[in-house]
Amino acid sequence: MKIFRTLIISVLLGTLLFSCKRQAKQDDHLLIVVSLDGFRWDYPDRFNTPNLDHIEQIGVKAKSLIPSFPSITFPNHYTMATGLYPDHHGIVQNQFYDPQLKETYNEKGKRSTVEDGKFYGGEPIWVTAEKQGMKSATFFWVGSEADVEGIRPTYWKRYEHHFPYIQRIDTVLYWAQLPLEKRPKLIMWYLDEPDGKGHRYGPMSDSLRPLMTYLDSLVGVFYNRVKALPHGDQIDVIITSDHGMCQLSPERRINLDDYIDTSMLTIMDGYNPMMNLGVKPGFVDTVYNKLQKINHLKAWKHGELPEYLHYGNNPRTHDISLVADSSWSVYWSWENMDKLGAHGYDPINTDVHAIFYAFGPSFKTNYSKESFENIHLYPLMAHILHLQPAQTDGSFEFIQDVLKEEK
Repeated sequence: MKIFRTLIISVLLGTLLFSCKRQAKQDDHLLIVVSLDGFRWDYPDRFNTPNLDHIEQIGVKAKSLIPSFPSITFPNHYTMATGLYPDHHGIVQNQFYDPQLKETYNEKGKRSTVEDGKFYGGEPIWVTAEKQGMKSATFFWVGSEADVEGIRPTYWKRYEHHFPYIQRIDTVLYWAQLPLEKRPKLIMWYLDEPDGKGHRYGPMSDSLRPLMTYLDSLVGVFYNRVKALPHGDQIDVIITSDHGMCQLSPERRINLDDYIDTSMLTIMDGYNPMMNLGVKPGFVDTVYNKLQKINHLKAWKHGELPEYLHYGNNPRTHDISLVADSSWSVYWSWENMDKLGAHGYDPINTDVHAIFYAFGPSFKTNYSKESFENIHLYPLMAHILHLQPAQTDGSFEFIQDVLKEEK
């Protein structure tokens, strides 16, 4: 009887110890998401990227990540965070006038609007986490400076364009090593290149080569430092981007001044190659008809854009939306047109597609994923973090194949 009692106690202690170890493993779990602005889907095929190539072998790589329309920075970063198309979450351009609020979002020299939650619809993943008792941290992710639903991440940074990249990594790793009671379970951070150089030189230029080598080396530094953490085997990482980049040419330009009398316009939101125009009452048909006669340009009245674009019904898109054909530029005569790269085009153009890599305990190994829309990132992140997701345009079913089967 004594031996039997001892055996029972041993089994119970062993079960308790196993349960504690398992709980510790779960507590150590963390998801880190990093975006490299303007990192085109095929850059790794054209430049030497050994660290991204290694991640492809030990994790998941998608053929491309398809941005939402318009394929520009602010709308797509917030789409990745919310799982909603720009028309639905309201960040319809990098800068726009809101006719209901009678304010301009992200007006030059007025960053206060970027930190004002009234401009942001939907529920970004860090708000989902915080509402469900999970700490989150963000480093320059669009929308994370604002009090969306009155909530900000536990840890967040006000944007500083020239903040050193290596110090961003230092901060992310610091957050990842905080004591469990203070540690965020979700960290999202951002690098502003290769977007800037892609605009300047164009995506096909060899002038990008040194930058791509440097960015890939940063990926390697980040990867090695994550793996060196005591709980490194419990960290999932997603490496992505908001859009790609299209090569421009001086021979493919459309000067709108040649076709439109700007005195008919009240709002000119956006820039090459995609704009939203507000038109004075009585002149919408006149402006629209003139735009229809321009080759290599598409224009639609409010509410009449093709369904697949999921755009043009939000009041912030105004009366007419227009976009140039791939590799074409559309501009006003007073704008500087010295850039050789642009994005914002219809996502049918694969030049504006982005990257998706992922590795960690949740992800399959050496797995190739077909191209998919970035609206599906939110449900993926919510699933990995065991969060109840908000209603989105994305679906976990479209992305669940990148994950290991749950046991």
